[in-house]
Amino acid sequence: MCTQLHTLKMMMGMMTDKYTAKFEMLVGRTGSNQVALKDTFIWGLPKLILSKVYSQTLLLSGLENWKTVIHNLDCIHWEFTKLKQSIHLI
Repeated sequence: MCTQLHTLKMMMGMMTDKYTAKFEMLVGRTGSNQVALKDTFIWGLPKLILSKVYSQTLLLSGLENWKTVIHNLDCIHWEFTKLKQSIHLI
């Protein structure tokens, strides 16, 4: 299970909810500590999302903060994508 956790990646088109759910499922089967889990969660994120997080003035601490911010960024991205598509339709 640790191998699956360490190879988990958020793929293009995947929503953060799905990535986080897969991550949580795999975490439940490991004995990793919170720091290692946070690092593993971050490692699986796309560079585009990471660059948005690291461009903020305050860096995140803790796995739960990372999950919340990544989810919010993903929602903003998908809403912006829908908005761009609706503008192109007009």
